[in-house]
Amino acid sequence: MVVIKSYKGGIALHLDPDEDFNDLLNEIAEKFEESRKFFRDASLALSVEGRYLDTEEEKAVIQAIHDHSDVNIICLVGKNAQTAKGFIKAINRVGLQRDENNGRFYRGDVGDEEVVESEGSLVIIGNVHPGGTIAATKDIIVLGDLLGDAYAGLDNNGGHFITATKFSPRVCKIGALSYNHQAGKGLFDKKKSVPYMIYEKNGELIGDILGSDTLIGLIGIENLNNA
Repeated sequence: MVVIKSYKGGIALHLDPDEDFNDLLNEIAEKFEESRKFFRDASLALSVEGRYLDTEEEKAVIQAIHDHSDVNIICLVGKNAQTAKGFIKAINRVGLQRDENNGRFYRGDVGDEEVVESEGSLVIIGNVHPGGTIAATKDIIVLGDLLGDAYAGLDNNGGHFITATKFSPRVCKIGALSYNHQAGKGLFDKKKSVPYMIYEKNGELIGDILGSDTLIGLIGIENLNNA
């Protein structure tokens, strides 16, 4: 009913489309319990194939993995391999910075009038709702909807970025450069429903769909296909 395939930075779960969901959950729990020593405390992306899951079912799968292993699921990715690799590489970049720069992973939504900050880079595993504010000295990655205010590059050193799976911020600022989404048409209007990134380059903000070309320039990847 359940087949687990691992790849660098992630796990793919192949689920039987015809089996009862509770039976699938039980088998997922058994398989990850049996594989606890193999995966140890790895931080991995998760993709689900073979069966459509709604939001509650996705949460149940992640909870089953959490309860029966030491794996940390950092994001749920789709079948677009390049986008998945892009997010994994971006997260790994932040992960490598955590020890040196006191970066931060925040799990949960950021609601109205809430503020989440980081002296370093910041990964939000959840949504940033209107009225919520996130700020980081370096880069920001939102594994969810970015609908509130985001401030990155507060160290003013340049070269930082902000990215989200759904990019529609009210206010977005990198260093001294800012963009107000409600001011009218701009970089993000047509691309806001896809994984999107903005970054500072040569004194201006550049916006692009999150993909291999963007990540090559920002993270220094020579060949994503060999990652």
